Amino acid sequence: MTLDDPASAQWRALLTGEDPSLLKVRSLWKRVPSAPRCKVCASPFHGVGGAAARLMWHGPVQDNPLLCKACFGHLANFPGGAELEISIVFADVRGSTGLAERISAARYRGLLQEYYRVAATAVDHNGGIVDKFLGDGVMALFIPVIAGENHAARAIRAATAILEGVDRSGLSEQGFRVGAGVHTGEAFVGAIGSEGKIDFTALGDSVNVAARLGSVAGPGELLVSRDSWSRADGTADVAARQVEIAGRSGGLEVVAIPIGRGTAASPS
Repeated sequence: MTLDDPASAQWRALLTGEDPSLLKVRSLWKRVPSAPRCKVCASPFHGVGGAAARLMWHGPVQDNPLLCKACFGHLANFPGGAELEISIVFADVRGSTGLAERISAARYRGLLQEYYRVAATAVDHNGGIVDKFLGDGVMALFIPVIAGENHAARAIRAATAILEGVDRSGLSEQGFRVGAGVHTGEAFVGAIGSEGKIDFTALGDSVNVAARLGSVAGPGELLVSRDSWSRADGTADVAARQVEIAGRSGGLEVVAIPIGRGTAASPS
């Protein structure tokens, strides 16, 4: 499938919010608790809402737990996607290997589960979707159809909320520190996979840049690319530095925001 064929155009309409049917479905499901939710239609997986969703064939898929059965079936029949501007958040635990060596496996799992809860709540409240839980990290997407045109600002707020939540929950006091990165740019977004292994995700250089920022951010630090900061109308006087990105010539200018160590700057 080429990116200028009718299927790609339909995907673009869906992802940019020009498809009213998905907006209507998401609006209805978002009124029903509770998170986590299907990455596409927002049907709930837990609580009373999750029980009701399962009766309507919207329960989670065993091999794709972030998609409901209805959306998985639809995406499996119509795989594809489109390129568009999105914002991406990566938040990673700093020093996770050393922490896991110092405490029991059961305790480490408990800390990790609490971190996932904090991150999922922050992402959900700011109009994003958790794309993946990556062992000790979280990848979240902020797509126009869900987060709106100001997806960069929402991504920055979500990343800030993750780091603040880690402090507020007491995780940081137990040695569980997190750094996060945010980047905005063009990415391929859609359904990828085959033979029952379909996932709704994003691919491309912008995703790689966000991952790099998340990996180099210090404990309690948020690194926001200048692209994201400008897109979010960030005008505050904040510290900036250059970050080297593998495969790119020259460094990437980023805004460095300390969270939980003084007042954090944020875009308007």
